Amino acid sequence: MGYLGGSTADVYSFAVYYFFWVAITVFAFGTAYRLAKMVLLWRRVVKAEPRNRGVGAWIIGLVRTFVDPIIFSMKAKPHDFLAGLVALHIVGVLPLIFLLAHHVAFFAYWFAPYKLVAETGLWIPLSVTTSTLTITSPIEVKFVNSIWGPLTVILNGDVLAILAILGVAFKIGTKVMEQAHGLRHVRWSDYFSLGLLMFILLTGYAAARHSTGTVTMDVGTYRTVLGFHILGAEILLMLIPFSKYWHFVFGYWYGKLHEWYDLRVQKGLV
Repeated sequence: MGYLGGSTADVYSFAVYYFFWVAITVFAFGTAYRLAKMVLLWRRVVKAEPRNRGVGAWIIGLVRTFVDPIIFSMKAKPHDFLAGLVALHIVGVLPLIFLLAHHVAFFAYWFAPYKLVAETGLWIPLSVTTSTLTITSPIEVKFVNSIWGPLTVILNGDVLAILAILGVAFKIGTKVMEQAHGLRHVRWSDYFSLGLLMFILLTGYAAARHSTGTVTMDVGTYRTVLGFHILGAEILLMLIPFSKYWHFVFGYWYGKLHEWYDLRVQKGLV
């Protein structure tokens, strides 16, 4: 069976030409389910009369709604702030997903407006020296002429992937410690979600470098590793509406806006 783009027995072909549509469909239905559940189960609650504090106070309150928790995390849990928020989220996973050159090309293929990221040079290369795969490429190694300038030393796939891997390892370690201390909010699904993210990062890093760490990949091995990387990302996409990763797409942003409107605009408590 290979009428779309290759044999389903080949991991790469299966992930790219077959399972991709399954993942998109599950994600779309899952997202619709979460939003419909939120709307249908919504109940009006009694609220205090809004305080008229002016548009300026609302705008400042909106900014503080997002900034204050970050400042609190810096002061109360500096290790969690550096590993969890900075390494994993801000300079790890987020730019890797949306700005890595290969991902930009993929997104732009399916969503034409995303070409703006490529055309304006906002993409980040695989490494600081070249966006090509220098391990197997015979071309001369040159430093990347990126729009990011000296920031490319940090904003490249190698560094960001390592930061994200360290961040995920920290979060897994945190879950283990919390469970060891008897905290009940830790679930086995947390380990699965974080383990899946780690799997995606490791296979993506290996595929990008054409190496498993000790052995340079041949074409067949490269396609298999890249296929597992894509397949892992597709499984994660399917899980998003049904897992804690929902906060990344919708939950966090909606929750913060809700918090801002209820506490700062309506009640004027903070």
